[in-house]
Amino acid sequence: MKTLLALIKREILEHRNIWRVPLILIAIAILVRLSLSMGNLAFDVDVPEQLQLDDVITSAVDSVTARALNSMNYIIMLVMFIVAIFYALSCLFNERQDQSVLFWRSLPISDSLTIASKLLTALVVVPLVIVICQAIVAVIFFGTGAADDLSVYYGQSLETLIKIVLWSMLPIIAWCVLCSQVAKKNPFLLAFVAPILLILVDKLFFNGVLSQTFIINRVTGLEHYSLMPLVWGVVFSAGCITFAVIKRSERI
Repeated sequence: MKTLLALIKREILEHRNIWRVPLILIAIAILVRLSLSMGNLAFDVDVPEQLQLDDVITSAVDSVTARALNSMNYIIMLVMFIVAIFYALSCLFNERQDQSVLFWRSLPISDSLTIASKLLTALVVVPLVIVICQAIVAVIFFGTGAADDLSVYYGQSLETLIKIVLWSMLPIIAWCVLCSQVAKKNPFLLAFVAPILLILVDKLFFNGVLSQTFIINRVTGLEHYSLMPLVWGVVFSAGCITFAVIKRSERI
């Protein structure tokens, strides 16, 4: 366990976008909040005192607050998942390019443990960073009232975040890690061109069944969480990771 935690720490330190991008998002949130408070974007909504106890007015204000919080949180989630995908595409490829893989393979660390640390970084560390970043941004915009808003938001969205990680991010990250290991020149090209070719071939010969199951539903069908897509995603991910471990063990 200590070795795995040390490897994850190494990934975070070496791939600085994992913590730099959240800091940039938080800095942008601070700038926007300052502009809303005293800059050109400043606005002041004054609800008359006699209406502040009205249930309709309170419900409308809460709805606007919830939508604003959801919008900010989904932006953070989208940006950080893009960071996770690019991290997965580069993590093994960069080691082969700069020959540092020779050093790490000289240590008593298995290839499977090394790849597991990279998967956990993308699938556990990044979602944790998302949750922390969302909480900080909520405090920046809503101050002392952020706790109530966050409790409502997290009660509804944490389950969705976990489902996105399991149904969508797990097979995508596993595929990107495999591309990072097997690509000779450009893992980004392999990761994005291969699914496009699969979609074209599937449309011509299989009426789009395969691409709809393995690709399209992972991106555009996030509201439809069922057991079979999860099972197929886990099987596909296991195959990708197993093959990546085998290919890494062959590299000298």
